[in-house]
Amino acid sequence: MDKKILFVRDSKSFLVTAMIKSLENERYVVVTADPDIVEISLIKNLPQIFIVYLEGDLNKFNGTLKYLKKIITEDSSDHILYLIGNPMEIAAAYEVVPKSLVSAAFTRPVNMKEITSKLNTLLLDDGLSSGTKRILVVDDDGTMLRAMKNWLSEKYEVFMANSGMNAIAFLAQKKVDLILLDYEMPVADGLQVFQMLKSEPSTANIPVIFLTAKDDKETVMKVLAAKPEKYLLKTLPPEELLKSVDNFFKGK
Repeated sequence: MDKKILFVRDSKSFLVTAMIKSLENERYVVVTADPDIVEISLIKNLPQIFIVYLEGDLNKFNGTLKYLKKIITEDSSDHILYLIGNPMEIAAAYEVVPKSLVSAAFTRPVNMKEITSKLNTLLLDDGLSSGTKRILVVDDDGTMLRAMKNWLSEKYEVFMANSGMNAIAFLAQKKVDLILLDYEMPVADGLQVFQMLKSEPSTANIPVIFLTAKDDKETVMKVLAAKPEKYLLKTLPPEELLKSVDNFFKGK
């Protein structure tokens, strides 16, 4: 992830200008845009970091927030979304973009040091040492992908893929220590993807844990018959899911 930011704002006030200047002083490249889908869609090489400054008529931002939500959930690349506004504006934004897709929300008056500190930590974590375990989460549900990313990122380097084919393409370029694979997916389901992974020498030895939303006996038996490392229910509380992943690596 590079130091490039899309900063969406409806005004060009002194405060907004000062915030952008602070980011540029930290050597970020800031691309500004109005809350306009067409304008944003025409930006070449759209940054992976989005900052939306909520102010004024919030209806102007709804279309943009929906557009950014679509990018975040459909693109297998990693994206970061920050919101800035007062509590009411941020709450209204959460009605358009689920909270699980928002990496952080900052209330006015804004502490720019806090924002730049989070961004700098984010980029530092993006270049984690090889000692950090790397996990690929594969799920066609973008909201679930982002939630898993948020839950696991404090301890692990997490990558996301929204389909089995995207996962296989990703693994041709990068190595991971664990794959969390959704069992129920369209086109190529989890079992088919699992079989493809095991048939390729380059991915055959990567441990796979199935994720499933169903805990009925028939589904569990089908999952276990494939002989993954284990399976986890999507309905697990985040802390229990993280503990299960921790225990998996402790056992290795």
